[in-house]
Amino acid sequence: MKNNIKVSITIALLFVIFSLSFATATNACCEKTITGAWCQNSQSENCDTGFRQTPTSCEATSYCKKGCCFDSQEGLCMENTPQKVCQDNEGSWSDSADCSISQCSLGCCVLGNEAAFVTKVRCKTLSGFYGLETDFRSGITNEMACLAEAKGEDEGACVYEDSPGHNTCTFGKRSECQETISTATSTSNTTGNETTITSTTTGTTKFHKGTLCTAQDLNTDCQKSQITMLVDGKDEVYYVDSCKQKANIYDASRYDDSLYWTYVVEKSEACGAGSSNAGSMTCGNCDYYLGSVGKKAAWNANPTYGDYICSSLDCSGHKHGESWCVYDSPRDYGQDSVGSRDFKEVCVDGEILQEPCADFRNEICVEGKSGSYNEARCTVNKWQDCINQGDQEDCEDINARDCYWKDGWYYNSNSGAIEKSNNITDSSTGEYLTGQGVCLPRHPPGFTFWGSSSSTTGTTNTNGSFSAPSTGSFGTGYVQPTSSISASDMCSVGNAIMKVTYEKTERPADWLGLWGDDDKWKCKGVITTYDGNEYVEAGSCDIMGSLEKMNQWANEMNGICYSLGDCGGYINWIGDYTEEGFAAYNASTRFAGSGGSRILGKNNSAATSTQQTTTGTGTSGSSSTGGTSNSGTGLETVSQVAGAANNLKSVVS
Repeated sequence: MKNNIKVSITIALLFVIFSLSFATATNACCEKTITGAWCQNSQSENCDTGFRQTPTSCEATSYCKKGCCFDSQEGLCMENTPQKVCQDNEGSWSDSADCSISQCSLGCCVLGNEAAFVTKVRCKTLSGFYGLETDFRSGITNEMACLAEAKGEDEGACVYEDSPGHNTCTFGKRSECQETISTATSTSNTTGNETTITSTTTGTTKFHKGTLCTAQDLNTDCQKSQITMLVDGKDEVYYVDSCKQKANIYDASRYDDSLYWTYVVEKSEACGAGSSNAGSMTCGNCDYYLGSVGKKAAWNANPTYGDYICSSLDCSGHKHGESWCVYDSPRDYGQDSVGSRDFKEVCVDGEILQEPCADFRNEICVEGKSGSYNEARCTVNKWQDCINQGDQEDCEDINARDCYWKDGWYYNSNSGAIEKSNNITDSSTGEYLTGQGVCLPRHPPGFTFWGSSSSTTGTTNTNGSFSAPSTGSFGTGYVQPTSSISASDMCSVGNAIMKVTYEKTERPADWLGLWGDDDKWKCKGVITTYDGNEYVEAGSCDIMGSLEKMNQWANEMNGICYSLGDCGGYINWIGDYTEEGFAAYNASTRFAGSGGSRILGKNNSAATSTQQTTTGTGTSGSSSTGGTSNSGTGLETVSQVAGAANNLKSVVS
C-alpha cells in the first residue's frame, strides 16, 4: 500500500514539474525570433533579445497587433499585418485588419485590351509600366464586371448592312459596335381578287474580333490601299483601307500578303518588333520608349508607301529629353553684352523647344550631366553682393554667389569706387595698404538706359560699404523710384582716378644768373597716406610717361566698368559697339572713349600745365616745402550707362 502511495506521489510531482516547465517555456510573444520571424508565440529562448517580448499572446500586444499595411508606391494592401512589419517595409499601417480603408478601395483598371480589379494607386503603377494613360473605373465593384469591361475593349471589324444587299465596315472596339440580329416580317391583305404582301427586313450588325475590314470572307466593299495614317494615342504608322479604316502596322514587305489584310497582327509580331525603326522607309512599327514616333515624312524621306515614317525622338546632336544652354553673345567673367539673354533649349519628340531665362540677366542658364544625359536649367543670377567681397575664396564661392576675382584692383569703400592696387605694405604689420583684388559679377546685371534708372542717387551707406540693389531694382530692368541705387549709381562705381604727384626741384642760379629759372619736374608717383605716414608707389610714373600705357590702363578700367553691368564702352548682343558710355581723361584732355563730357562738364581741348592741377571729380593741390614743389595731376576714367541695348545708342548722364 505504501509503495503504491509513493508511486502516485512521484508521478504527481513529475507531472507538476513538467507542467510548470511547459508553461514557462511557451508564454512569450516574440516581436522577432532568432530565426527572423516576426510576431510569433514561442518559447522565450527563441526570442531575439534585441527586440521586445511579452509573457502573453501576440494578439494581446500593441506591437504585434494586426492591421492593414498599405504600400503607397505599388498600391498594394496587405491584410493582417503586424504594425512593426509594415513600418519596417516602409508601409502605411492602419488599425483595420481586413483593410477596410479608402486607400484599399478596389475598382476596374482598364489596360488596353485587358483589365485588373485593383486599387487606384496600383492602377496608376500598372498603367505607367505599360506606357498607358490611367483608366480607373471606381463604379465597377466586382472582378467579373471588370473583366467584362475589358472584353468590350476588344478590337475588330464591325460589319453592317448600309443598304439592301450591301455590307460595309468600321474598325474599332467591341463596345462601339452595336450588334443586332436580322429579322424579317410579312403581312398580307386580300381585297377582292387582289392580295398585297408587305415585307420588312432589319439588317445585321456583327462584331468580328481580331479581323480587319478588308477580310474577304466578310464580304464588304473595303479593299487594301497604299495609303498610311497616324492614330491618336498610338506611336505607330498604320495602313488605311479604301473605307478609311485602320488596318495593320505599315509593313511594305507584306503589302501583297492577303493574311496581313485579314487578321489583326499585334505590335509584338509586326515588322521590326523591339526596335525603334527610326528612319525606316519600309516599317512603321515605331516605339516611343525606344526613341521613335510616327510623323509625316520630311521632304527628303521617301517611304515605299504612304507619307509617314518612324521619326527619331532625338534632335541633331542631342538625345530626346536632353536640355542645354544657348547664349546669344559672348558671356561669363563680365563679358555678357548689353541686351543679352540666356536661353534653355530642350529636345522633345524630335523638336527643339526654347525657354528664355528671365530678362535683364536676372537668371542665367547653367548645365551639367546626369549620367549620359545633358541637363540645363535657368537659375537666379546671384551678383548683388560681389563688390563687397574682399576675399577671393568668398568671392568665388559658387554656392553663395556668381562672381569672379580680378587681381590688381580693389574696391575702396570710402570713395565708393574701384581703384588700382599697390604693393606697398605697412612696415609694422607687413599688410598691404590696399586690397589686392576686386570681386566682380560673372554675369553683370542688365539695366534700362532710359527713364528714372539714370537719375537716382546714393551708392554708399554711411559706413562706406556698397549698397546692393533690392529685388526689382535691376531684376525687371525698371529701377523703382524708392530704390537706393540706380543703373547710373552702379556704373559710377567704375569711375577711377589715378592721381600722380610730380616733384619740382628749383636749381640755384649760377654766377651769371643763367640757370636759376630752369625748373625741372620729375614724376614721384602715387602718394598714399596711412596712419600719418606717406607711402609712394612709383609704378604709376611709367603709365604717365607713355600714351600706349595710358590707353592700356583706360582699357583695363573699361573692362571693369562693363563687368559691373551695362556700363562703359562695350558691344550689344548683335555685336554693335558704342564708346559713349566711357571716357578717359588726362586732366581735362580726353584721350579715350567719347562719353563723360556731359557728366563732368569737361572740354576736349588740350590743357595747359596749370590746368592739369584739376582732375574732374578728384581734386589735387600744390604746396612748397623747402626747395621743392609738389603738384598733382593724373588720369581719370568716367563710366556711365551703356546705350547699346536693343541696337540703340544713347548716353544717359
